[in-house]
Amino acid sequence: MTGFRLQIDPRAAFRAVLAAGLLVMLGANLPGHLSYDSVAQLYEGHFHLRETWGPALYAWILGLFDAVIPGTALYVTVSGLVLFASLASFSDLRPRTSWWAVPVAALVVLTPQLLVYQAIVWKDICFANTAIAGLVCLAHAVRVWPNLVRRWFFLAAALVLLAVASQVRQNGIIAAFFGAIALGWLASGGRWRRGLTWGIGSLIAVGLAGQLLTVVSIPAKAPPDPGVKTGLGIVQNYDLMGAITFDPTYRLSIMAKADPVDTALIQERAHLVYSGRRVDYIDRDKALTDAEWNVPAEATNRQWFDLIVHHPLLYLRVRWEAFRWVFAPPVVDWCLPIYVGVDAPAEKMAPLNLTRRYGHADIQLANYSSWFLDTPVLSHVFYAALSLLLSGVFLWRRQPADIVMVALQLSGVAFAASFFIISIACDYRYLYFTDVAAMAGLIYAAVDPPMPWRKPANGVSS
Repeated sequence: MTGFRLQIDPRAAFRAVLAAGLLVMLGANLPGHLSYDSVAQLYEGHFHLRETWGPALYAWILGLFDAVIPGTALYVTVSGLVLFASLASFSDLRPRTSWWAVPVAALVVLTPQLLVYQAIVWKDICFANTAIAGLVCLAHAVRVWPNLVRRWFFLAAALVLLAVASQVRQNGIIAAFFGAIALGWLASGGRWRRGLTWGIGSLIAVGLAGQLLTVVSIPAKAPPDPGVKTGLGIVQNYDLMGAITFDPTYRLSIMAKADPVDTALIQERAHLVYSGRRVDYIDRDKALTDAEWNVPAEATNRQWFDLIVHHPLLYLRVRWEAFRWVFAPPVVDWCLPIYVGVDAPAEKMAPLNLTRRYGHADIQLANYSSWFLDTPVLSHVFYAALSLLLSGVFLWRRQPADIVMVALQLSGVAFAASFFIISIACDYRYLYFTDVAAMAGLIYAAVDPPMPWRKPANGVSS
């Protein structure tokens, strides 16, 4: 009698772990977690309105899924599927799948970033998932380059995903930029003009596609979008108040000429509410908030440029204070490291048939996530360092998909670095992409570990 023997190969086991991780994430979190930002954008998408200066495209996406199944359960499911399927496809990018991929994938799916964050309805998670999926599609395109049909299928998918990513985060174009560099390198065939054409052309295509998607997503009856202008104004006022706080001798002389009364109030009271942790603390002083927006925008612009040009060290000190809180927060608990449940003003939730939620399951998820506080698992510094290390390893092997994975790792680091200029709050979610990009790189490395005795290979086809 022949005994029954079950054989499981590492590729199947790797994919099974990721499939199980997706199901556990959905089972533990559906219909998802919604903060005020989430509900406000779902409200816009549901009623085809434009009330906030959040990305119109993200509200439109939420509205599309809400129109099929009311709420966010379908959106969370599809969003999670995009990321988990992208990770599972790593086994197709490599000629072999190592057993190392199984425990590494298992550990990654148990982190709060995948187990909980994937179900939080925030644009930051949408950006991370679409950016990673877009670059993974690009890796598949270079893998099958000689096959025109498959190549252009993956390039089209990468274009759409990266276009979405570029529109749901202000600095989301960074992922497309590094993807364009990788594509130009790999498609050049040793001819720099050809590579430049592919790289610049792909970046322009992403930019145009992103703008088109945003135009389509804006409701027919919508006020002018003040997003960029408002965001710049917030950063400028935040920096100027920081400058006053760190150097009381710094004078807002340009603003004072345009509006002496409001500028004097800002000069006197800014240091009482300024904090590098978040700009929101300024709102505690309504008179101060009113004063900063009463000053003509043109005067504020000139004052801000004066700070940068004539007081660069003070400007860098102010920016460093904001950046250190978002990149390496001294007390991570103060930077919203996790969010669970549903909470927003009743007038926004009631029309969507939503109710406030913070139940037993939410408490358990929050407690589980708290185990990882003050550990490398919730450290942007750790993941940025990991991405730089993985970039070196992939550049050493230099196979086609490796180059795209380098682009993913460097885009995560560059994305974090961009917050040196734009950071106004330390919420952990802002650098979520940096963390998950490094995790994706780690899983990719575990699928087929680069070994010193394996000769690196070049070229587009693998």
